[in-house]
Order: sequence, then structure tokens, then C-alpha cells
Amino acid sequence: MVDFSVPESDQELVSDLLWSLGVVAIEERELSSDRIILRTSMGDDPENAVATVVSAFPDIAVERINIARSVADTWREHAVPTWVNDDVALVPAWIDAPKNSTPIYVEPLDTFGLGNHPTTVLTLRLALQHVRTGSTVFDLGCGSGVLAIGLAVLKQCRCNVYDIADSAKKAVEENARINNADHVSWVNGYPSKPSDAVLANILAPVLIEESERITNSVRSRGLLFLSGMRTEQVTRVLGEYSEFSLLDSDEMDGWTAVALQKK
Repeated sequence: MVDFSVPESDQELVSDLLWSLGVVAIEERELSSDRIILRTSMGDDPENAVATVVSAFPDIAVERINIARSVADTWREHAVPTWVNDDVALVPAWIDAPKNSTPIYVEPLDTFGLGNHPTTVLTLRLALQHVRTGSTVFDLGCGSGVLAIGLAVLKQCRCNVYDIADSAKKAVEENARINNADHVSWVNGYPSKPSDAVLANILAPVLIEESERITNSVRSRGLLFLSGMRTEQVTRVLGEYSEFSLLDSDEMDGWTAVALQKK
């Protein structure tokens, strides 16, 4: 577990960043009259994720905490499905799917979320609306692989996935197995050929930094789905993607995802 000691004024912003990085739960503890401790699990190798948070909020204090597995996993008792649209639900792998739902089962392991963050829901919702059946898809920053697996299962897409977190590969393999998703493959970086559709549910600064390579990974007239952006960041991010036209967008709880088409 990792404890982040944050000013009370930054509590919501830091929590939003942690959720976007894929944590499965956050415990809030009052430290003093003006500081809060946010405790969460970030897997066995949290250094990259911790560095991202500290870079965004330099006055944060960080402490690693060792907690028994039986205690750390108590959040699983309270996990519930998340509806993507009227039919599709992201379902924790250890509970029953809601009646009359098309489930995508999610096992986050120690590092990744259940797909219930708005950025994930918005990305999958837009992709299900716009990606054609049988498309080739690249999921950049795939985490547990839920976006690619959803498209592989529901749209029969052939999906490549990649994440800088080494533990993501194991999570993707497990989630592909439990969903019988046969066409999801791990690649080490960007695929060698442009894809019909690219999903990039990552933080806005990374969307900006990686804009050229992301653009080149989409074929002519292909689709690009950008998420991980606070609504006030969208204009800045889209300024880096001038080769695309806006097709659609969706917003939830201050987060926005967009669907773009390459010109």
C-alpha cells in the first residue's frame, strides 16, 4: 500500500489522478486540520505511478505501508458492476453478472481498477458506438485490458495492447482468459502497422507528449479515441491532433472522452 499525505485543498484532484492511474480503492484518513492521507494499492512495483503523482503535486509526502493480504483485499467484498450502456456491464470477476446484461468480466489483480472510472466507461461506450465489427484495434495504456477485451468480445476485433506497467501483461492475459477473448495480443510498444482504431485512455500530458506517435498509429480514415482528460483539458489536447476531425464526445463527472477520425 502507498500513503499520500496531501493538502486538503488538493484531495479531490489527487484522488482523480489516482483513479485515472487505475487504482481499485482509496481510503481517506484525516492527518491534521489541513492535510489528508490517501491510502491505496498500486501493485508490487508502484514507482512509475508514484512518480507521476509526485510530479503533478510536488508537495505530497509518500510512504509505503506493508499490510496483510487478507486486509488489503477487503475492498473486493464491496465491488459492484458498472454499466457502460443499457446492455453492457463491467463485472468484477468474482460476482454474478446482472440479469439481462452482456458482461465483460474484470480481474484487476493488485494494480488495476475495475473499469468503473469515468474515463474507462466513456472510452468503451464511444468505441462500441463507432468501431466497426472486425476492426484492428490498438489499446495504448491498456491497464487490465478491459477496453480491448470488450471490443474483442462484442465487436470481434483483433486487438493489440500495451502498457508501460509490466504487471499489465499478466492482468490482460487473465482477463482475456476469463472472457474467452482469443484475439487480444500484447505488443512491446506501438504496433508495426497502423490500426483501424486506437484507444488512448491515458493522462492529458501523455496524450500531448505522445501525439505524433499516436497519430501515426492510426490508419488513414481510421478512428482515435482519447480519454483520461479533465473537461477543461480537452481543447489543449485536441490542438495536438490537427490531422483528425471530431466525431463524437461524452462527459462524466468532469472527465471527457472524444472520438476522432483521421482526415
